[in-house]
Amino acid sequence: MFYISSRGHSATGWLAKQISKHNKVVCWHGTRSIPPSDPGVNDLSPSDFIKGLKILEDQRDERIYGAVHGFHGVSIKNEIEKEGGKFAGIFRDPVSKISSFFYAYLWATLSQGALPQDYVGPTIKLFSDELDDKMMNQFEVLKEKLDEKKQNIFNKIFNFVNIKIKDRNKNSFSNNKLDPNKIEQIILSDDNSEILSELFFNICRQTFMYDTEIFQNCRSEQFVIMENMVSEKDYFINNVWNYIIPELKDKAVVDGFEKKAKNHNPNINSNSEEKFEQFPKSFQKLMSWFFARQSKELIKFYQKNKYFIS
Repeated sequence: MFYISSRGHSATGWLAKQISKHNKVVCWHGTRSIPPSDPGVNDLSPSDFIKGLKILEDQRDERIYGAVHGFHGVSIKNEIEKEGGKFAGIFRDPVSKISSFFYAYLWATLSQGALPQDYVGPTIKLFSDELDDKMMNQFEVLKEKLDEKKQNIFNKIFNFVNIKIKDRNKNSFSNNKLDPNKIEQIILSDDNSEILSELFFNICRQTFMYDTEIFQNCRSEQFVIMENMVSEKDYFINNVWNYIIPELKDKAVVDGFEKKAKNHNPNINSNSEEKFEQFPKSFQKLMSWFFARQSKELIKFYQKNKYFIS
């Protein structure tokens, strides 16, 4: 059995499908339950989840079971290793990962779920110098609360879509007949400084927190570099497949790998430095603040993998 940890936005959906192409391997994605359901539905503890995988592997069909992107950081590492399973963690350039997260959840969060995840709205209209100044002030408050460890939201998994927006009418988006353009107008007419700053702050925080957990608690052979995983077939076979499924060494199914990998090129539209420059100044300064808080060893690891550091 195996488990690949990731907070998401690291080609994990593609990875699970690619691994599951082998008829002797089952790789679930984004679940903490057996049988698999969406996160938050029938969730199991890490211990019970691994017990479930072990029961499945003991069946007569002799298939190998694993999962990716459900339990984050190293929360499931000890449990799977106790049972002789393999654990790995995915790294992605943090700026690209934060950018991917932010834009995926942006409009769903602002609309309190009325707009779907990955909705593409008039984002450029959201930002202004006045808003940037407000967010700069909000970030100072959030930094202080993080350092003081006084805010409960920092002690539990952050649910981006369920952030509550103060001073916004709770029924603003309850009318199911509102079309997306009307929802956009409501959002653009509001002061979004608090919701935007909380969303971006917590995405940054979680990105570095889980990177640190995996970096400090895993061996180098347990590190999976997303950029290599999706672009180099040999890396996928040798560093991912052969490590997590040694029973089927060199038997990865790679049909269609190049086509799929091309679609998951993390810099297909712009590289990390360009993504950084596209953010407002308040976001850039916050990212630099988070980078400055990381250990020298983690920064060297980022540099070794040619990740952009602000």
